[in-house]
Amino acid sequence: MRVFIAVFPPSEVQRTAERATQTLKGVRDAVSWVRADNLHYTMRFLGELDDAAVERAKLAMTKAAAGQPRFGAALGGFGAFPTAKKARVLWVGMLQGAEPMRLLATALDHELHAQRFERADDAFEPHLTLGRVRTPSDWTARLIDAQIPEARFQIDRLWLVNSTLGAGGSRYEKLVEVPLA
Repeated sequence: MRVFIAVFPPSEVQRTAERATQTLKGVRDAVSWVRADNLHYTMRFLGELDDAAVERAKLAMTKAAAGQPRFGAALGGFGAFPTAKKARVLWVGMLQGAEPMRLLATALDHELHAQRFERADDAFEPHLTLGRVRTPSDWTARLIDAQIPEARFQIDRLWLVNSTLGAGGSRYEKLVEVPLA
């Protein structure tokens, strides 16, 4: 299985974020936009796992979640990786909840390492990936001009997700749900 750990915002927040992308879209953009129901915060990508590794990931999630309280969050401004000038990935950040989200990611990384997974390669920065730009280009003006979506919500659980790649985009199967404290 190709597995990752994620936080999924409520469906109304996913739809709000997707609607906000309309202000970003252009007629000739070469962007693969993410469907609303696939919008999530990737806490950690684990890759191809066998059944035993999936069990270890579940244990790590349970331990990390037990020590982290639920918290409020709000969507923030738009951005791009690696930069707006050479955008490859378009995203919306967090106006509220970024610090507790980072603490959750740190706890998860610690517990995954205790379960014999490698440490995360990069520092965690909470964002919802909205689209992947096929040809890097300058999105600075559109990202600045786009209307920031307003949505507040609670982050109260982690999900272990199986991702299957396909012609119509990724298909996600939520395998395990673990509530936060």
